[in-house]
Amino acid sequence: MATTSVKLSDDMSTRLRRLADNKRRTPHWLMVEAINRYIEQEERKAAFYADALASWEDYQQDGLHVTWAEAKSWISTWGTDNEKEAPQCHK
Repeated sequence: MATTSVKLSDDMSTRLRRLADNKRRTPHWLMVEAINRYIEQEERKAAFYADALASWEDYQQDGLHVTWAEAKSWISTWGTDNEKEAPQCHK
């Protein structure tokens, strides 16, 4: 396992120790958890942007789409007795 040094302000270090005490965890555990959550969040964000870009490129090539009105009409039926199938893409 790699070792990395992190410089914290005195205030942040104090806050970290206080939070660690309250959570009955070590400051190290909290830092690793925070870094892990941040990395996972940024990876999800990057995947979302990649999907959006791929969708945009597909649309530019084939022009297939669903209008907002069609999507909104479909979504409004979710969880009802009259739930509709997803609308078909069209040009």
